[in-house]
Amino acid sequence: MRLYSLQIINGDYYSALALGQQGNYDEFIPHRGEIYLQDNAGADRFLIATTREMPMVYAVPREIETGFERDVLNALDNIVDIDDKETETLLRRLENKDSTYTALARQLTEEQAARVKELAIDGIYIRGEQVRFYPAGNFASHLLGFVGFTGDAKEGQYGVEGYYNSLLAGKVSENDLLNTFFAVPDNEPILQEGATIELTIDYGVQFAVEKKLYELMDKLDADGASAIFMDPKTGEIIAMASLPSFDPNTYNEAQNAGLFLNDNTQAVFEPGSIFKPITLAAAIDAGAVSPQTTYTDEGHVRIGSYTIANFDGRSNGVQTMTQVLEKSLNTGAIFAQQELGKKKFREYLEAFQLDSITGVDLSGEATNNIDNIKNTSRDINFATASFGQGIAFTPLRLLTSFSAIANDGIIMRPYIVSSIRQDGQEVKTEPKEMAAPISARTASRLVSMLTSVIENGFDRKAVVPGYNIAGKTGTAQVPNADGPGYSDKTIHSFVGFAPSFNPRFIGIIKVENPHGIRFAADSLSPAFRELASFILQYYKIPPQ
Repeated sequence: MRLYSLQIINGDYYSALALGQQGNYDEFIPHRGEIYLQDNAGADRFLIATTREMPMVYAVPREIETGFERDVLNALDNIVDIDDKETETLLRRLENKDSTYTALARQLTEEQAARVKELAIDGIYIRGEQVRFYPAGNFASHLLGFVGFTGDAKEGQYGVEGYYNSLLAGKVSENDLLNTFFAVPDNEPILQEGATIELTIDYGVQFAVEKKLYELMDKLDADGASAIFMDPKTGEIIAMASLPSFDPNTYNEAQNAGLFLNDNTQAVFEPGSIFKPITLAAAIDAGAVSPQTTYTDEGHVRIGSYTIANFDGRSNGVQTMTQVLEKSLNTGAIFAQQELGKKKFREYLEAFQLDSITGVDLSGEATNNIDNIKNTSRDINFATASFGQGIAFTPLRLLTSFSAIANDGIIMRPYIVSSIRQDGQEVKTEPKEMAAPISARTASRLVSMLTSVIENGFDRKAVVPGYNIAGKTGTAQVPNADGPGYSDKTIHSFVGFAPSFNPRFIGIIKVENPHGIRFAADSLSPAFRELASFILQYYKIPPQ
């Protein structure tokens, strides 16, 4: 009965399978789920990742006449452009007459498929194959990732495609599939189609952010640029972009795999002065200082054998803690940290979750680093950490911790996926509170201080007429890659939120190794103003 089932009932199927004609098997591959963005200015949602069928060419090596394998490849190369690096590998596969299936080229055009068929080469076949397609090309590429090959198996890699691969891919019951092949041919296997995923990303905001990053890259001749915008009250990420980008449709053409890494979540940097508000928040929350507390700024501070100066080397005399942020005084950040004390400073940074990943639903989130103050008690390490040097975070980690200031002292878990639909069921992501490092009163005081930074400090170029904007710039040195100390490269950054006292969004912009403009107050404050102005109008938020 088993032989009868194999040879008679399913004989045609197994003959086709042996020849590598896997079209029947493709019928049992679940359709990969689609991915959508929000589109608050137009349609309900915007399709960003889908699946379509495209021709591929494959060989049945035992049907190809021995000695003509290279001629076959040369003939195909005139049509499908076989990679020179793969020629010898493919040649060895074609020479293996025990093999029943060898993929030669994927994602052919209909014209290419027709030309291959016209060759009428024994052992060369065309069939359809499910291919992941990204209609917007490079747009939001680091968020999405791509579907690539691990051996002959397709799976999501990086971004949402990687993190949610099992849901997007769907599944088939192996027992039912075996029953179909070995017993009753009319019995269809149970398939669970891939889930449809809707992201929190808003197409309009994402487009504006990416456009601005391209402008900054060009204007500043920078090595890279990235940005994130998030709702601090929920943790919902409305835009996330990183440049240089790549086209997930042609990911295999990228020069190196490093291009696939999302700098917002997979790379850390020393933040510099945008960290000062966290130091002040900790000191104020603990009662060590208040916004009106004064100290005498002499332009520099001596820590053991080290001398730390302000960015401009100037002394400013008696200054309040608010002026420390307005003028971005290193000496003032050190003063606040010393008033707070090492133990408390360390505890507050841990309370801000700065030694932990955010838990965002994206693949490969990088680990943050506050080892300088966790594993030592050196005065110099705590002093430099107070103004964001010697400690390193991903932009998302820093933004998420900073959002406690914008959200009454509460940190929400950041998330990318708004909802998942599968088998007629929909699951929506619920906002989740992660920590409350400071009180609501402390947060309110910091909001006032950061609003004053924009109105009265170096960052006045971020002012949006009619609105209160809170924010802080940073110009950080980049550590030497091959030894101690710092290079002549810098990173410009800006963290801000609006409206100040009832924020709809909080954002971070980072530019790596910019040229022509020395400080972030001049390079990024105008960029944040333009993006903030757009988002405020986009969400129809009335002026205060």
